[in-house]
Amino acid sequence: MRMGYDLCLAVAAKQVPDGPDWIHEVKHDGYRMLVIRENERVRLLSRNGTNWTKRYP
Repeated sequence: MRMGYDLCLAVAAKQVPDGPDWIHEVKHDGYRMLVIRENERVRLLSRNGTNWTKRYP
């Protein structure tokens, strides 16, 4: 599936970036998903475009 987004890869760091242009998250163990909500419909896509929506009710 071709996505209109390029998702970032997680990188290890000793310090969180600072400043108003940075958005960050703590990555624990698990999957990185893009969540797309369109009204009542929600889709979960992996970084390579695999649709995981049905795996998470």
